[in-house]
Amino acid sequence: MRITSGNLDETIERNEQIAKEVEAHIQFIERWRIKWKSLPIEQQGLEILREHNLIEVPIPDENWGGAIRRFGNGWMVPIINTAQPRLYQYFIYWHEIYHLTEQEEIKRHQENSYEITTEFDLNERKADYFASQMIFGYSDLYDYFHSLKYNDFLIKVVHCMKSFKAPYKAVLIQLYQMAKKSNNDHLQTQIKLHFDKQLATNEWSAIFQEYSLDDTLMKPSLVINMSSIKQAIKEEIERHPDVELYKDNLKVVMGWEEKYKAIQRDLKGRLDG
Repeated sequence: MRITSGNLDETIERNEQIAKEVEAHIQFIERWRIKWKSLPIEQQGLEILREHNLIEVPIPDENWGGAIRRFGNGWMVPIINTAQPRLYQYFIYWHEIYHLTEQEEIKRHQENSYEITTEFDLNERKADYFASQMIFGYSDLYDYFHSLKYNDFLIKVVHCMKSFKAPYKAVLIQLYQMAKKSNNDHLQTQIKLHFDKQLATNEWSAIFQEYSLDDTLMKPSLVINMSSIKQAIKEEIERHPDVELYKDNLKVVMGWEEKYKAIQRDLKGRLDG
């Protein structure tokens, strides 16, 4: 379900419906985070994905952020679209981590008859809500927003985007949820008025630059990184030299690498004008 100002209240209701389940999942993945706790939250997400043979490639589709691909040997491999602005990549890190780890949690709870909803739309909402909670954590976005000395609503949101390294709508949804809890009708109205606003990447970058904020957050990284998956496959080939499946998998990945190098050159050419 695409979130708009028209279904924002329904989204908040869904968040409340899944809040306990998402909080339990956050506790569940703590064991993956322990050794990365000293790192910024986006770097923690990146390191967890790397442990799962992360693939990073620039895909020229503004609506496609990432996915989990199942390889023939059963591996579940995360893919991140690096043609997206970095802020969105950071959010997708945690969205995909939810999907990577949810099946393990389901298996763990099946013995205890613990019900976890797997209906598609709600499951995607859980992944998004999980990502938001990992990014915003226990920090008080609401207080930070009100501490900013700007009259322009959008500029205050841009500063929140920069400080929390979070996408525009993720900031607004989190703020709206807090505004409802605080019975702040004025802020709720302001959020709904601005919620469907759409700006091109260069327009966001211009606003960031105007206020001396790090505009690289609104630019794509265009990284191509398949080193983890290639190394993992090569190790399997060394252990099982007679298994053709691993060799076929390596050929697939090498083919992807060449394909996306050409796409990367094209996208860099467009950005450089």
